Amino acid sequence: MATSEVSVAQRIALYTLISTLVLMALWMLQHFLAALCWAVVLAIGTSSLYDRWLDRFPGKHRHILAALTFTCLVGIVLIVPLVYGGIIAVREAISLARQFVESSKEGGTPDLLRWLFQVPLVGDWLAGMMEKVNHIGNAAAAVPIKPAVYQWTRLVGVQLLRRMSTLVFTLLTLYFVYLNRDELRADVPKVSRRLFGPTGEGLLTRAAEAIRATVDGIVLVAVAEGAIMSGVYAVAGAPHPILFGAVTGIFAMIPFAAPVVFGAVALLLGSQGAVGAAAGVLVSGIVVLFVADHFVRPVIIGEGAKLPFLWVLLGILGGVESFGLVGIFLGPALMAALVSLWRSSSPPPDSPPGAAA
Repeated sequence: MATSEVSVAQRIALYTLISTLVLMALWMLQHFLAALCWAVVLAIGTSSLYDRWLDRFPGKHRHILAALTFTCLVGIVLIVPLVYGGIIAVREAISLARQFVESSKEGGTPDLLRWLFQVPLVGDWLAGMMEKVNHIGNAAAAVPIKPAVYQWTRLVGVQLLRRMSTLVFTLLTLYFVYLNRDELRADVPKVSRRLFGPTGEGLLTRAAEAIRATVDGIVLVAVAEGAIMSGVYAVAGAPHPILFGAVTGIFAMIPFAAPVVFGAVALLLGSQGAVGAAAGVLVSGIVVLFVADHFVRPVIIGEGAKLPFLWVLLGILGGVESFGLVGIFLGPALMAALVSLWRSSSPPPDSPPGAAA
């Protein structure tokens, strides 16, 4: 057999082995992929902040101390709002459920539902749903409630443990990414050049820039929206304006989801008779959302990711649909890599037809 044929056969066998090992590793780590993706997104999005933080630590063990303390800060920023919001949400849900049950026992209808019944189309649909719920509730009245409560509590506990385990593994991975960041910066481009040539390194660069731009354009703009709407809720007299503002900020990370929150707050104020405050919240939310989505966010994400905002939007929506919340950042990165690959394979504008062949 010729030397060239042996070389080609060996290369095919090597790439087959590499592909098999990668697939087996992905299958083995499938339950930890979300944590790994979140760690990479957080590391890329906070790289500039970590550079400034690292400069504060002199000495031999500066990388260990900086990585440990910065990971703890990231964990505090992530955990404290979630715990606070969870406690407030549970307390409000219990209060709302108690009020609903008491009004139902008295034979009345809660104020919010009574107001909704008067809305055209929505009122008829809600009345039909309430009839079905009452029918199911009467049929299930003889069923013991304690086993159902225990089952529900167990399911909620399992979900909380899963989310907490994902968060713990995310922070653990993030610590090691910070600790070995210099080695990763040197090794990842080197491996990509060896496997895919210069194009692979360019794709990784574009993907990292897209993630960083998406973090700035999605997270920072969403935080600003939540802060502004907290002030609007406070002025309008809505209950728990800080909590609703935080929820608005979280929903603002997902395209077209923020109106669900400030619309619900406006609905709540309207049900209490504060029609002017409800209209003010609704108009303010629409204006803030319009400015953020049409002026601020396209400039930040589009310039950073080198992408038209339409492709960024498609990447975000498709990423959320396919990968969940982490897809907000992975989707634009994938679109940036694809667009970069398309542009690198296209001939320059002044090249004659067929020059890229």
